[in-house]
Amino acid sequence: MINIGFSNFDSFWSGLPWIMKLNIGFSLFFLLFAIGFFVAIIWIRIYKNIRNEKKQKQKLLLIEFLNSFLFDEDFEKELEIKNFKEKHLKSPLEIKVTIKEILHFHENLKGGSARELEMLFTNLGLIDHILLDLNKGSWFTTARAINALSELGLEVPDHKIEAYLNESRNEVRQQSQVYFLKLAKENPLGFLNKTVRPLTTWQQIYIENALKNFYKGTPPDFSQWLDHDLLSVVEFSIRMIARYNQFEHIEKLLPYIKHQSDIIKREAINSLVSLEYTELLRHIIPDFMNNSRIIKLEILEAVHQIGDYGDLKRIGDQIETTDWELRIKYLNIEQGFLPDKKERIYSQFMLEKQYGI
Repeated sequence: MINIGFSNFDSFWSGLPWIMKLNIGFSLFFLLFAIGFFVAIIWIRIYKNIRNEKKQKQKLLLIEFLNSFLFDEDFEKELEIKNFKEKHLKSPLEIKVTIKEILHFHENLKGGSARELEMLFTNLGLIDHILLDLNKGSWFTTARAINALSELGLEVPDHKIEAYLNESRNEVRQQSQVYFLKLAKENPLGFLNKTVRPLTTWQQIYIENALKNFYKGTPPDFSQWLDHDLLSVVEFSIRMIARYNQFEHIEKLLPYIKHQSDIIKREAINSLVSLEYTELLRHIIPDFMNNSRIIKLEILEAVHQIGDYGDLKRIGDQIETTDWELRIKYLNIEQGFLPDKKERIYSQFMLEKQYGI
């Protein structure tokens, strides 16, 4: 019977036009694909649920363990650490959750409790897993590993982190920079000497904040990076000279007000204004016309901050009558210098704008 059935099917199939065979083939393919896709979704859902349950269980277990470790005076630390390591650090998931929770606790603790957690991290053997993550290849694993080391203040040989200072991913570079900042006892920005990729704006902000919040030593001499090959490092160094009131470097900043890059030139003018270097105006006002619009606006702002009405008048004749952006900026500053003549100045400006005089 089976042979007869197959024979009939074979005859039936052979007699079908090729287009019908093609349609049937496609239909069967998409049916199998849909079934496979549905099964895969169900399997992924079940897998994620099981994984989340395991994560939650490990998290609750760890929170209880950490609370006892930190705050229970009767807690037998050496024995309990050994038991926890043997029973609850068997799988990669358990290790990952444990590292994450210890870091979370550490972020919210200071002093002795933070140091206790650092000791616990080492005694649980987690630093070995962090070092393995450094070499796994995926950028997010590397960034996470470096973050863990810097957060817990765990030092490793410099070359292991220096390798990531010029990584293609910004996140990895940023974490490696912060690592050196947090663990530095002196010269916290020494890593800039080995930096060959430009600093992004966010990296500059991140470095500045880390320098302010984590580094406890003497601020570095930022002028040492004024000749760096990267303009972004030069820009950052100029800004930091002003932020840290390094007045002794004013003379070193002066050449940068004539730099070919407007970004550097603007930062130099800003920094010298912040340092209240009034002699700056005699360097930049005569050269007003030879600058771009953005620098002209910066020069006007410098006059506003550290100059007087006489300095402003020296610029007035250099502003074209049709350049309304600069003239409006000039008007606002002039009104600030001469508040009693504010209305007359404004009326004169409106007449000039209306009639082009």
